[in-house]
Amino acid sequence: MIPPHMKPFIFSVGCVLAWFVLLPMLVIGGGIALLAYAIFAELGAVLTGNAFKTLDTSAAREIARRMCGGYGLPVRSRMRRPLP
Repeated sequence: MIPPHMKPFIFSVGCVLAWFVLLPMLVIGGGIALLAYAIFAELGAVLTGNAFKTLDTSAAREIARRMCGGYGLPVRSRMRRPLP
């Protein structure tokens, strides 16, 4: 049994481990998993001859624009703004 005066210390250590070890590890691991999936999906599509079924870059840009638009970020475009 854990003494009552040690419980706050153990809880604090657990929170520090969760924030500074587990959270970054899961975020980086998830990013690596997504990147690996994208790479292997493209390679598989090219090797099997189904490249026409892959997501085109304009659709990917539109998805990213919609996702980032929710955070209030400005939309970046290649089109020039008209002069006033």
